[in-house]
Amino acid sequence: MISYLMLFASVTMTVVASTLLKIGSRTVNFDGGLFSIAMGYMTSPVIVLGFASYALAAILWVYCLSVFDLSHVTFVSSFQYVLLMAVSIFVFHEQISLMKWAGCIFIIIGVFLWLKG
Repeated sequence: MISYLMLFASVTMTVVASTLLKIGSRTVNFDGGLFSIAMGYMTSPVIVLGFASYALAAILWVYCLSVFDLSHVTFVSSFQYVLLMAVSIFVFHEQISLMKWAGCIFIIIGVFLWLKG
């Protein structure tokens, strides 16, 4: 059971990291040179926290790879697309097309079938 919690935590931390980086990217000035942009990344607490979330997700991911089959872990990780769609709607107020909804439904069905198989 703890292994599945770690897998869910890894997927969730990846979504959290993407969300933080998206929020943080709004604070970085992209008009300067490469050094200026890099400094903007390193001085933005939200971006630093996003990178730290990715690092934690990677540590959890390695643990999951040691416990589950690669095909299992990789397939379950596709559920992050569903979570990212929810973040897109509720946090960023993005519009989701009918085709994206259909794809999301197929992903959910696929993950469910994969776990049952």
